[in-house]
This record gives sequence, structure tokens and C-alpha cells, in this order.
Amino acid sequence: MKRNVLPLMMVITFAWQGFSFADSSVDELIQKLEDKGILNAQEAAQLKDNASDKEQTSQQATFKSMLPDWISGIKLTGDMRLRYQEQERDVRTGATNFSHDRGRVRARLNFEDQINDKVKFIFGIGTDGTGGNNGAGASMYNFSRSNNYSFGGNGANTTNQPSGDFAKDFIVLNKAYGEYKPNADLTIDVGKMDNPFWEPASISGEKFLWDPNITPEGGAIKYQKKINDYLTAYTNDAVFVIGDTGHSAEDVWMYANQVGIKGSPTEKTYYNLAGTYYDINNPLNTIGGQRSNDLTNSTLVGNCPSGEGTAFTNGSVTSSKECYEYSYSALVGAIDLGVNDPFGEMLPDFINIPQMGIRGEYLRNPNSKIPEDQKNGWEIGAYMGNSALNGWGTWQASEDYRVYEQNAWMDIFPDFDQYTGDTDIKGIRTELDIGLMKNVWFDFCFFHYSIYKLFVNPALGYTGGNTQITNSKNPENLFQLDLNMKF
Repeated sequence: MKRNVLPLMMVITFAWQGFSFADSSVDELIQKLEDKGILNAQEAAQLKDNASDKEQTSQQATFKSMLPDWISGIKLTGDMRLRYQEQERDVRTGATNFSHDRGRVRARLNFEDQINDKVKFIFGIGTDGTGGNNGAGASMYNFSRSNNYSFGGNGANTTNQPSGDFAKDFIVLNKAYGEYKPNADLTIDVGKMDNPFWEPASISGEKFLWDPNITPEGGAIKYQKKINDYLTAYTNDAVFVIGDTGHSAEDVWMYANQVGIKGSPTEKTYYNLAGTYYDINNPLNTIGGQRSNDLTNSTLVGNCPSGEGTAFTNGSVTSSKECYEYSYSALVGAIDLGVNDPFGEMLPDFINIPQMGIRGEYLRNPNSKIPEDQKNGWEIGAYMGNSALNGWGTWQASEDYRVYEQNAWMDIFPDFDQYTGDTDIKGIRTELDIGLMKNVWFDFCFFHYSIYKLFVNPALGYTGGNTQITNSKNPENLFQLDLNMKF
């Protein structure tokens, strides 16, 4: 359909001026009545407020009726985060300890258009988190786990990324997908989408298996059915494309199915339980590019079956090719249990704890070829405070302990802030969120992680086979202070 934008903008401008004039005329009339003593000051003020509210409602209705359907259905949302980050890591003998303070910014903008009563289009853009200096020893690559831009540039010594001198950052595609909702219970998404799988999460969206910035590509079917207030059953199924090798038989796919139940057994309590199975097809053809160049990665081999691969440097050792040695499936169980207003009137009025809960996940890779002490992962955590931040006085505090054995989960997926997204790690994450005003809040996060059991990978040139190194845990402390804004 051809749309003439200039006439449309002229109509909107004249209409807005007309609305403003009408509003001004009503105010002038009330003021004259007050001047003549017909209305007192209180009555005049009340009439102005009432007239203003009615006029605003009328203006909005009239204004909306003048707009084409394709404009009136558009919804804009977005967020911006300003971050100060301090990162320190003790590294193995013979190398230099890593220490880095920096400022960062992340900005995202999302467009939603309700095309008709069943179909919606979602499109999102954001600042570019391209590799470079994203963490201790991070490689340079197009990065799926971050939209952070570091002050001074992300990509020092690269030719394709701003590297200081107040260079302009790039804008990248965050998401682009269509959503079909034939009824209230069923939703079908296709494209580059928000992650459809439920996991227990902090108020900032941080999870155990998936970095919250990842937007997978493929298709998903989401179904939920409310049985009663105590029970809602749901399923999430998806097929994602992880890697396009140029040969269909070697492309890397993920198939996943999640089944869960949730509800409120009593007026105060709630729960969410889910079991998920992930299966990754052809993982040996996946290029291990989204990693830091230290030893704590899912095991790599020196030669890719498809002949693909990129240079990978680990200390002084370089492998010309890098692909995963094992296949990666995952059986996952997750739980979130909580209580609203847990203490009732037992606490003083100035102490308000509106919600408390516990959460946990267990992960296991069933591949029989993987050693038993490299195939599990788990999380246990607790939280208290508000379920959402909505102005001053709202808050939430949480803490989680996590373990990722080396080959339990493919290391391109976990939260990149946890030891630069590696596996074979363990540690604690503490978070405190404080609302400042509507849609503005502070977020304090502290990570303390270290290597769980360090296994040397002989394919990268280290000797001793899978020899566990017990005296080199390389602990890291990461502190983040965020100012968040959204609309």
C-alpha cells in the first residue's frame, strides 16, 4: 500500500494544534468565570482539572482515529544501561594477572506492530557488543552474548570495530521475528527471537543456562493452558540454527522441548517447575569462536571434521582448527518456589519484604563418552524483595551458587559475565536491585568465580592428557554497578 508520509504529518500537526487551542479556550473561559466571582479559586481549579482530563481523553481518541492502522498498532519499547565494571583475575603461573576497570553502555530499541488480531511483527536493534576487549583474553568476533559498548572502544587493534578516540559505535540487529497467536493459549514465533524457554532468573534477567542477551534463530511453538488458579500446564518447543556450514548435512541445529507446570496453591505461595531436553545436531562442526582464550572451555579437538575452523591461541600454543570433541545434549530440571508477604504483620512497618523464594537447576549431558566428572552442572539460589521494580522503595536481593563441569553444556551459551562465559567453573553471584523512580533503578552485581577442575586439552598442545591441575584455580572477582532506564 502506498503511504504518503508528508500529508499524514501535516494532518497530525494541524490536529495537534487544534487540540491545544481547544484546551486553551476552555481554560480561558473558566478563568473569566473566576474573575467575575461566579467561581471561587477551588472550583475553578477543579473544573480545569476535569476539563483537562476529558479533553485529553477526547484528543487521544480523535488523534488515534485519524492514524492509519499500521501506525496506531506500533508499540515502541527500549532500555539503556550505564555500567561501571571492575574485573580482576589471578591467572596460572607464568602469566600476568588480569585487571581491568571500565565504563560501558548498552542501548536497545524495540518495535512491535500488531498487524492484525493474530499476527505481530517484532523488530529490535541495539548497540554492538562485538568481541575485542569484552573480557579477560576475549577473542575478537561478532558476539551474541553482549550489546555492551566499552568507553574507549571494544575492539582495540582491530580494523572492523571502533577503538577509541570517541569513535561511533555500530548498531546491530537484535531480533526480527513474526508472532502468530491463533488463540489465547498458542503462540508460534519464527525468526531471530527472544528466548522461548523458561528458567529461574534474577530481576535483571540473568539465568543459569542462557546468557540473557542471546536471541536464537529459528522457530518456536509455545502453548500453555490454565486448568485453575493452582495449575497451569505449558510446553515450549523449538528448532534453532546454530551454524550454517554451507553444507546441509553438516549444519548445526538445536532441537529442544520443555514441559512445565506453574501456579499458586494458596493465596500467598507460588511455584514453577519445568523439565527440558536440548539436543544439538552435528556439534563437531560448530566453530568454537565465542570463547576466551584460557583453558576453561568445553573440550576442543585440533581438527574439524568438515575442514572448517579458525586460529585459536591459548598462551603460546596455537591450533589451526578448533571444533568440539563431544556431542552436546542436555537434560535439565528447574524449579522456582516462593511466598508472597512471608512475614505478614510480624515485622515493623519500616521493614517490608513482599516476597521470598528459592530457585535451582540441575543439568546433565547424557553422552556416555564424556567422563563422569565433566558432564553435570547445578545452581541453587535464594531471593527476597519485590517481584518487579516500580519506583522508590522497591527492591530485590538474590544470591546463587553455580557449578558448570567442563562438558556439561556448550560454552557458547552461559552468561558471559561469569568467568567470560566459560564452563569448568564454579562460583557465587550476588545481586541487589534498588528502584529509584518509575522505570529507573540501580543494579549492583558481584561475581566470584574460579576454575572447578582444570583439565588440560592435549589437542591444543598441552601434555598429560586429561590431567587435573589442582593448584591453579585462577579466581576472578567481577563487580558491576549499573544505572538502568527503560520505557
